[in-house]
Amino acid sequence: MRALTALKGIWRHPGFWLGTLSVLILLAAWNTGESRLYQFGVLLSATLIAGYWLPRRNVRGIHVSRELPAESHEGDEIEVALQLQAKGFFARYMLQVRDRLPFLDQPDYPVLIARLRGRQQFQYSITCERRGIHTIGPLQVSSEFPLALMRVSLPLTDSLTEIRVLPSTFPIQGLMLAGQTGFPTDSHQVGPASRGQDTFAGVRDYRRGDSMRHIHWRASARRGEWVVREYEQIENAELVIVLNADPGANPGSGRESCFEYAVRIAASLARYATENGHKVGVFCQQMDGVRWLAPDSGWHHYRHALEFLAGVEADTPGDYRQAVEQAATLAGRQGRLWLFHTAESPSTIPAAPALSSRIDQAPVQVAFDAPSFRQRAATQAPSLRQMAVPDLYWISRGANLAEVFAS
Repeated sequence: MRALTALKGIWRHPGFWLGTLSVLILLAAWNTGESRLYQFGVLLSATLIAGYWLPRRNVRGIHVSRELPAESHEGDEIEVALQLQAKGFFARYMLQVRDRLPFLDQPDYPVLIARLRGRQQFQYSITCERRGIHTIGPLQVSSEFPLALMRVSLPLTDSLTEIRVLPSTFPIQGLMLAGQTGFPTDSHQVGPASRGQDTFAGVRDYRRGDSMRHIHWRASARRGEWVVREYEQIENAELVIVLNADPGANPGSGRESCFEYAVRIAASLARYATENGHKVGVFCQQMDGVRWLAPDSGWHHYRHALEFLAGVEADTPGDYRQAVEQAATLAGRQGRLWLFHTAESPSTIPAAPALSSRIDQAPVQVAFDAPSFRQRAATQAPSLRQMAVPDLYWISRGANLAEVFAS
């Protein structure tokens, strides 16, 4: 099949026409006996042979290696170093080193080397445009020097490597969540009791009913009256993000697809939860089975959440409602589910599933405007939170997610 593909496009190459012309001229010289035609035919044939042999000699004996970070974030710029070594005394000219970088919108990335002799290093910067776990390479060295009649390519199969591109995040100003008591909380309340992670906030005058255990004795002695300690009480919530990996429910392409928006939102929610002492878990069905990151808190867990989100893809057809029910079972009664849907209009957003038998709190729904993701041009639309619809976000392609989640 590869040979047929090469033959299919060979007529577009100048070497094909030069070879055809050489054959025709030599046939004409043989029929007519004209010596000048023989000379011209031999000259064209020699040019063709040189154009075939010299590029092969130009790429022979070249070793290429690549150095790049093992991990980056979506949207970050990384440095890539190419180390080339040419064996032998003669220099090489007009080399093209082509690398396959799947985190780019155009994966084939060429680097032109004008002259190479001995060992040299070349560096360039590149932006990681797509999150995921990507296999980089293989590198390929090619040359058409000096006549550009034929291109000779040398693949370097030992140049494969891997990079993990973690999803990008956006700032979330504040979310009204429900803590373990079931009451809404923005994670910070002030009271006289200290409970583990709570932090000292100050002192106040003693009130009837305050426990003697909370009296600040030194401050009371200075003031001549009783004062009690106050603590900033951190009421922890538990977020459980349920991604929809059904390709049919995720229109759009590349970064401008519903699933990529969902991953970005999930990563930002995980960051917000970590910064505010909440727990976060992630659920997603994949081709290799269910992937589940149990709710937990802390920056180490946030790191696991980003790695989890870097490795998921929208490639698993299935019933999303069943996935939601399974995630609710794993989350437990204190979790608050974050669900993702795609709808043609706000009026067609599916109703939130009834999970009262498995979970205490109503889920938060994020709905994507499907027609906007099918279009090439980005559109702007307000979120339903801004339109006074509780626990529901309506997101169009091109929306500023930081503004959507600012309320």
